[in-house]
Amino acid sequence: MPCNPAYRHAIMLAWDALTGIPDKDLALASGGELRGRELVLQIVGQETVVDLADRCVTAPDILGGGWGLVTLHHLKGCVTWRRDDEWTSFDMLPSGRPFAEAFRQRALTPLAERYGRSPGDLLIDATPLGGTAMELGEAAVNLQAFPRLKIAVAAWRGDGEVPGRAATLFDSGGARTLPAEDLAELGISIAQALLSTDR
Repeated sequence: MPCNPAYRHAIMLAWDALTGIPDKDLALASGGELRGRELVLQIVGQETVVDLADRCVTAPDILGGGWGLVTLHHLKGCVTWRRDDEWTSFDMLPSGRPFAEAFRQRALTPLAERYGRSPGDLLIDATPLGGTAMELGEAAVNLQAFPRLKIAVAAWRGDGEVPGRAATLFDSGGARTLPAEDLAELGISIAQALLSTDR
């Protein structure tokens, strides 16, 4: 996916925020692989390539147009990353309140509608995205959003009286690498990637 012109100004600011950080330091901090001046991040079973020379981010189409900006913000956040494997929900982020309803409507509700009928399908749909099963809900997967940021998606079956539901969790250390708005974008992008996988 080429750089999205809709995010041009924000992307320029994000690149400027990375100015002065040596390539090797960015690679080490982010858990990425440096190939010349390209920083390669393994994400959801695929690669996002950050071209540090030409200042461009190329991400899989399945992740949507805002992924490049989220990637740059994440790289900056990785400079101060500290591992914390505790899971946190978007609702628990104080700075997430302005984006919580959009996150619910665009990520959690569609996930609940699909996997609340058949939670096991979540495991099938997550396989092409590199997801691994985990114990949570009736079905759950752990996905690598970035090398330093994990996301868990869980589903519970509904019945005639109680609707199915879904939850999305972020590892706390990784969540701190991004502002809440970007975490919402990330969660929505991954939800849409799951929902668009072919079965």
